[in-house]
Amino acid sequence: MKKNFGFQIHDPDMIDVLKNIQVPKTPCQGTPWYTILSNPHYMMAFHYIGCYISEREKLIEDGQADDLDSKHEIKEY
Repeated sequence: MKKNFGFQIHDPDMIDVLKNIQVPKTPCQGTPWYTILSNPHYMMAFHYIGCYISEREKLIEDGQADDLDSKHEIKEY
């Protein structure tokens, strides 16, 4: 970017750090959320609401205001 366009988005110090990163001896691998969903104890601990629960969208609190229709039901898009 610096050579072609004359500006740089990222901090040069951070770029140097990223260039010098080595592969860890014991890296984390896989996708962690599959593990959570496959274990009922984790599901309960994280308060996961499965897709098999009817009207699941009414139980999920995501901090967003619900978009309600004229019948005061959540709009589906």
